[in-house]
Amino acid sequence: MLQTSTNFKQFPIFQKLTEDDLLRLQEISIERIYTEGTTLFRQAEPRKTIYFILSGFIKVYKVDAEGQELVTNILHANEMFPHFGFFEQSPYTETAVTLTDVHLLAVPIKEFELLLLEKPGMAIQTMQIMEEKFLEIQEQLQFMQTQDVFHRVVLMLVRFATELGERKDERQIFFILPITNLEFANMIGVSRETVNRVFNHLKKIEIMSYNRKQILIKDFPSLQSYLGD
Repeated sequence: MLQTSTNFKQFPIFQKLTEDDLLRLQEISIERIYTEGTTLFRQAEPRKTIYFILSGFIKVYKVDAEGQELVTNILHANEMFPHFGFFEQSPYTETAVTLTDVHLLAVPIKEFELLLLEKPGMAIQTMQIMEEKFLEIQEQLQFMQTQDVFHRVVLMLVRFATELGERKDERQIFFILPITNLEFANMIGVSRETVNRVFNHLKKIEIMSYNRKQILIKDFPSLQSYLGD
């Protein structure tokens, strides 16, 4: 599959670039396709590359002192990662592994940093995206610290439906979630049994249905209503 400069236009930070800028970006990028289960980088390895996802899903996680895996994010098409650490010599703070076959663009971080220095507009867009991601993480952490387990599960369902979902009508949203209930639970600090109970409750009251990795939110407004304002 041949890389074209139009691949980059789906990413917000590149949408205002000229065709010449896009061609320059194309010159320093490498198009890659990885199969499911491929580790892109590991926690504590030297930070070398910025990735831009064209299709597929990637799991990002940390390993704590006891060797337990903590899933911190599920990344998908149109996202860049890692989101932090530009102009630093720090290593990767997490591990990234593909959950499905993944098509992405890889840019050496040194080359990307030079491009940001040359293109102030792109640098500003990148900083805005980093700030938005930071605020999103902070808000999510605050919510998780103050809410019970039911509302934590609902928050993640709403987030995944919003980011990954295909609307069927004004109430229904369908999406594929390529993680296990245990990984879902790890993301929000609850047990797998808790996730199962909440899923079964929402299924019983006909707000959602699910089959393996396929989830149909039957009544998205009702699901959102649990989160209040």
